[in-house]
Amino acid sequence: MTIKVWIEPRENCIADMVCVSLCPDVFQMNEIDGKAEIVNKWRPDPDKKEQGTRSEGTVPDELQDCVDAASQSCPTQIIHYSKDGQQMH
Repeated sequence: MTIKVWIEPRENCIADMVCVSLCPDVFQMNEIDGKAEIVNKWRPDPDKKEQGTRSEGTVPDELQDCVDAASQSCPTQIIHYSKDGQQMH
């Protein structure tokens, strides 16, 4: 099984890096705009640079705990995820 993760609205990211600290396997900071994004290998099309592809991805189940921690700890509450089609946060 996999987990769908998305950052929405990404422009509300305040770049405090909590998500990266708690879940570096899934989240990274964008070098251009300084905002959080999904690590390339989890994106739908890792070669695209558009914002939509930077803010969404699919990760393996074993990363659910760190995704949940990042989602719960995000001060702007813009990290969301779903499992089996059911939104978890």
